[in-house]
Amino acid sequence: MGAPVPNKIDVPPKHWDGAFAPSSCLVIITTMDDQGRVNAASFGTCTRVCHDPVHISFTCAVGKDTTNNILANGQFVANIVPFEQDVLDKVLLCGLPFRPGVDELERAGLTALASRVVKPPRIAECRTHFECSVAWTHQWLHRVMVCGKVEAVSIDEGCMTDRGEIVWDRVKPAHYCGAPYKDRFVPVYNAPLRAKWTYDGRDEEFREGQNWREAFQSKD
Repeated sequence: MGAPVPNKIDVPPKHWDGAFAPSSCLVIITTMDDQGRVNAASFGTCTRVCHDPVHISFTCAVGKDTTNNILANGQFVANIVPFEQDVLDKVLLCGLPFRPGVDELERAGLTALASRVVKPPRIAECRTHFECSVAWTHQWLHRVMVCGKVEAVSIDEGCMTDRGEIVWDRVKPAHYCGAPYKDRFVPVYNAPLRAKWTYDGRDEEFREGQNWREAFQSKD
């Protein structure tokens, strides 16, 4: 038997924007083809591109399973990967060039979990999940940019505060350093280096009506 599936909590829409933090991170994107077969692919960059309504985007090569499935079915799930070696090893496996129809989740030993709204599944071992419908796609050169409108968000229990803020030491988002660095990943979050950041500016430097003094103040 595998590890127990963490309890997933539905995130209310008012906290969707805050749940996708940092604004760009490592993900495994799940899609489904017309035969109902699941595909899982690793992406080093998935980025929030609109705050309200929340949209996220990524690019994929022309002809890849992820691209073909999205163009055919218009749905995907972005699963946020934690900076944990066991899961990162599975990310690398999901990045291998398997034949169409091969279930990467099965090969990697990852657990498919039914989504709340869309057909492609969530991945239980990931901490946060953004279920998306495709808002638009744009092809240039050999890449396709996909922009998805977030339709539902879920997160592991205990990974978000009541105010909708991520508990960083539990979510532990990651970045992939890129193909030249092979299997190298880096953590997104580290403890702050200072107690509080400030800027000693003057009102006339800023747009009228902007509360710049409290722009980056803690809500505590």
